[in-house]
Formats: sequence, C-alpha cells, structure tokens
Amino acid sequence: MPRVSVIMPVYNGAATVAEAIDSALAQSFRGLEVIVVNDGSTDATAEVLRHYAGRISVLDRPNGGIAAARNTGVAASTGEYLAFLDCDDIWMPRMVERAVAALDGNSSCVLAYTNCSVIDSEGRDLRSALIGAGVDHAPTFDEMLSRLWPIMPSAVSMRRSTFDACRGFPEEFRSYGFEDVIFWLRAREQGAFHYDPECLVKWRFSLFPRPIKTGWRRPEAAITFDRILRERYGVGADRLLAARARANRSIFGYIGLRALRDGDRTSAREAFRRALQINPLRIKNLLRYLKTYLPLGMARALSGRTRNET
Repeated sequence: MPRVSVIMPVYNGAATVAEAIDSALAQSFRGLEVIVVNDGSTDATAEVLRHYAGRISVLDRPNGGIAAARNTGVAASTGEYLAFLDCDDIWMPRMVERAVAALDGNSSCVLAYTNCSVIDSEGRDLRSALIGAGVDHAPTFDEMLSRLWPIMPSAVSMRRSTFDACRGFPEEFRSYGFEDVIFWLRAREQGAFHYDPECLVKWRFSLFPRPIKTGWRRPEAAITFDRILRERYGVGADRLLAARARANRSIFGYIGLRALRDGDRTSAREAFRRALQINPLRIKNLLRYLKTYLPLGMARALSGRTRNET
C-alpha cells in the first residue's frame, strides 16, 4: 500500500499535464501512487494520459470543477498522506520526501507546504520565489483570516485524517481561486502547519503571456467565498479578495519590469497593460506602461530594480 497518494485534477491540460506527471513519477520518495482525475476535458488530455498506462491511475468524470475533481481523486486513493499537484505545475525531485519527513517528524502537524519558484504560462523561469518576507513562516489562524496566505495546492501535503475532518474541498466552487483558501482555513482548525522555505515546486503563473486556465475571477466564486467566511468565521472577504487582485497585479508588474530590463519592450508593455486591467487607477503601472514607449536605455534607467519576490 502506498504511503502517499498524489492527486492531480486536469481539465483541458494537454499542453502541461505530461510534465506534471513526469515530475511526480521522478520523485525520490518511492512509496506513492499517482491518481489523475480527468474532469471532462475536451482537448487531447485523454490521449496524453493514455501514454502513462500502467504507471498512473486515471479517473474520468463529467466536468464538475476543480474542488470536486480533487475530492474524487482522494476518494479513490489509499495513501496515509495526500499530496496535491495541479496539472500545470512541476515538482522538484525531493518534494514528497521532504513533506513526508515533516509530517512523520511532528504528529501535531496536519499539513506541510513549501515555497515555490515562479514560471510563466510557457514554462519560462521568472527568477522569483512566490513567498517572500513577512509571510515566510507557517501561519497562525488569525493571520490566515487577516491576509491572503500564499499556500499553493501543488505545494501541499497533508494527513488523510485532516482531509477527512475538513470534508474535502468545498464543491460550491467550480472554478479556481478560493476553494483552496477555504480548505486551508478548515485544515488550520485541525492543527499546525509546517513551512519549508525551499522552492520545491515550479508554480505556473498561467495568465501570461497567454492564459491557459479558464474560470478565473468569476463573480459567483467571490460571492460564495464571502458567504462562507461570514457564516463560518464572522468576517467578510473584502480584504482577501483585494489581496488576490493585488497578487496578480504585482506578478504582472514584476514580469513587465523583468522584460523591460531584458530589452523586451513588447512583453513589458503587455504585462503592464494586463496589470492596468486589474487596477486602472494605479498610477505606478500606468507610468510603467508609458515608459515602454521611451528609448530602451531611458526606459531601463527609469524602471528601477525588480524585487526577488513577487
């Protein structure tokens, strides 16, 4: 019986799912099973998955959303621990090994997660860590309610007993964005988290240069998120919703500054334009966008430094 079950939901992920699966199969920790849930894909995902026959388990289901797909995978799994990997992210070889060591070493720890390096939708390294100063530690419950904590599903491993106590990911959410935040809060009710500062995951910012996921920022998801927070914790979602928008805006800004310093004004201009779409009134990104029309040397000089974290 495997100690760790890897749960990977996929919807129209033919372009990236093979790399994700390969990274799971290449783990230094050997006692694991890989379960891929094909959530009603209409592209070539099924054909890609057939190439892994005998090495992974594939569950086909009608499209029901990311939360329901993860729950379906867990229901079919047998491992003591659960590790989640989205179909567009990539694990480093020791990801599972480090997570198991953390959970084995502390019986009071219910969930372990790591830092992530950031890649764009085409897999290019953005030379940045997702988690920076101020949030580079395992959070208290109050911290998770007061700010959006940077825990990515692909960076998480946890005890099956914790998952069961949380009753899985909330299936009211069909799209990406908030189903994980609610689930982490429920998990934090069960006990402490462990944070590993090493970047053991390549997390794909799937909105640039071309979007490869659908369903972001659906209004009904934000409404559901706010309702659950108010009913369960007595707080509104305004602060966390604003933080989610700022996070994407900041990543677009970071990409733009990197591109400008690398001499790629076209990519810089598009990244700043996308940042402005999120917050049209933010003067800093407007000025950055306008700088892309200046001579390259002048634009670089006026752009300042980029930070090491997004």
